[in-house]
Amino acid sequence: MTEVTENEVQTISMNDKEYKVEDLTDKAKYLVSQVQDMQTQANQARARLDQIEVGIRGFTGLLQEEL
Repeated sequence: MTEVTENEVQTISMNDKEYKVEDLTDKAKYLVSQVQDMQTQANQARARLDQIEVGIRGFTGLLQEEL
């Protein structure tokens, strides 16, 4: 999927082919929306995992100091 800037025609790329979003069926537009939402969720999950891993290392270091 590609990013869109103002005044640009929204397009998506799939299987090395470009599609104008405005030309897609309503179902295809819905599916594009779902894919974009899932990509956003995946990025948020990765960021949350990074935070958790840093927290684990921090608490592990504090535990080592305490012991």
